[in-house]
Amino acid sequence: MAGGLDTVWALAWDPEGRLWYTERGGRLTRLGEAPRTVAGVTESGEGGLMGLEIDGRGRIFVMYTGAVDNRIVRLEPDGSQTVLADGITKASIHNGGRLRLGPGGTLYAATGDAAQPALAPDPASRNGKVLRIDPDRGEPSVFSRGHRNIQGLCLAPGGPLMATEHGPDRGDEINVLSPGFDGGWPGTVGNGVRNYTPTIAPAGCAFYDSELIPEWRGSMLFVTLKGRDLRRLSFGPDGSVSGEEVLFDGEFGRLRDVAVGPDGAVYITTSNRDGRGSPAAGDDRILRVAPAP
Repeated sequence: MAGGLDTVWALAWDPEGRLWYTERGGRLTRLGEAPRTVAGVTESGEGGLMGLEIDGRGRIFVMYTGAVDNRIVRLEPDGSQTVLADGITKASIHNGGRLRLGPGGTLYAATGDAAQPALAPDPASRNGKVLRIDPDRGEPSVFSRGHRNIQGLCLAPGGPLMATEHGPDRGDEINVLSPGFDGGWPGTVGNGVRNYTPTIAPAGCAFYDSELIPEWRGSMLFVTLKGRDLRRLSFGPDGSVSGEEVLFDGEFGRLRDVAVGPDGAVYITTSNRDGRGSPAAGDDRILRVAPAP
């Protein structure tokens, strides 16, 4: 769908069904149009322009690393920014960065521990948390705590908010989140509904609820950076993981985000120019996965 990009971080569709994406260096683009630069973005290490969501009114929300902190803002039509949450400690690693709109329009934002594990359980800190944010007024509150570095947030149709999270040298997690959830970091790791040792660095996630690929319906899809694949989890009646399929293993390199388009196709982004990959010709790319015609 697109190539020659640099660390594509997030994908989102607007109400017209047009695809938008962020690049970590600060560019926000609607596919097929000239990119725009989000003012105030400072790319450093894992930080930069990260999460992206667009609501049913066409309002654009992003999370980015600035000069002094990580913040979540609403981009206004006149080019200005309305800050919804700031004061989130930034670092060269563990910035979190994923955004997800939930039922009723609530905005959820994942923040990392900024390589300071003690911040994750600290009620006075916005780091190592999933924040619940009013998209009009901001007013962030803590939805869950005790997180090291969440990289994916996704909602099952009619179900809970789920997250992918990086462990240290063990215990990457897939978690089911609920209000007041405590992930246990830094005291515990590997306590999700699915855990991975050796680590695979799970990133963006999405639930598949389309007819285009019927055998995937009801599955959780997530991509991996270290594992360099797309994974599909299926669930039993009790909500436990009943199966896992590994797709495109090593075929496209590091993968950062996955999303399901209005057309039912699955879209994935490569992340081979993030300083840890080996860029191939055309990287970074946005790829579309669909049945052969």
